[in-house]
Amino acid sequence: MKLRFWGVRGSVPTPGPDTVYFGGNTSCLQLTDSDEPVVVLDAGTGIRGIGLDLVSKHPDKKEIHLLFSHTHWDHIQGLPFFAPLYIPGYSIDIYGPVHYEKSLEEILDRQMEYTYFPVRVAELQAKITYHELKEEDFSIGGYNCASKYLNHPVLCLGYRFKKEGKSVIYCTDHEPYYNYLGEDDTGEEMGAIIEEQNGRLEDFVRGADLLVMDSQYTEGEYRSHLGWGHSTTKHTIDLVLKTGVKRCSLFHHDPDRKDDDEKKIIEGLQKHLDESPDLIDIFGAREGMEIDI
Repeated sequence: MKLRFWGVRGSVPTPGPDTVYFGGNTSCLQLTDSDEPVVVLDAGTGIRGIGLDLVSKHPDKKEIHLLFSHTHWDHIQGLPFFAPLYIPGYSIDIYGPVHYEKSLEEILDRQMEYTYFPVRVAELQAKITYHELKEEDFSIGGYNCASKYLNHPVLCLGYRFKKEGKSVIYCTDHEPYYNYLGEDDTGEEMGAIIEEQNGRLEDFVRGADLLVMDSQYTEGEYRSHLGWGHSTTKHTIDLVLKTGVKRCSLFHHDPDRKDDDEKKIIEGLQKHLDESPDLIDIFGAREGMEIDI
């Protein structure tokens, strides 16, 4: 298996000279294996590059599985620019969390209304099939897959992919569970619920060969972003040290953070981990980076 990053930025695209090292496109990854269908994770602005690459360099890869973590704008905004949607012969299966007011298909259709985009969903040429997920196990080709609810202001799923004893986990837009009514006033019952929910995520990622994890904020930044649905670098380090994750990619970089600042944060974490007896490989996700699992 290989995992390639096509978009690593959180919240909003950030093109420009100060973000060129890590990249300014919003969330989009591609999981590949020579024997498997194409798997795409989220459709931020990075998905445009995947579409062009597939059409020009891999015309035989006609089966695509697109999994949305959730339907916030920065994770769906690239979908109308995904070239295979417009070409007959492509089969695109779209997965995402169940919503109780609108279906996944209705949500994605809305952004392609004429008010916002010149091509309607009804005019697309690919065969599109929708799958609404809860927490469950399922298969894509030879991948054994699982979904896990995350803590975000809208229903959001993390995904695990296993094949031949190796595992890749994608957990973006997650904030550790806590008592938002007042952490200093957490009773025994609330404390048990919080511990259980955080423990379920720990079980989900335990022993992963590669974990891609939302790490948008530093500890200092997080104090003014409680409840926003994003994690910190410290939360991520604590999680991977506790669960035996082998490699971890810090993901969903803050749109206000320049490359030099991001580098300093990651270098500081690596230096701290070099002094740890539980050494792990941790790095910042970059556009174009490809990881062998």
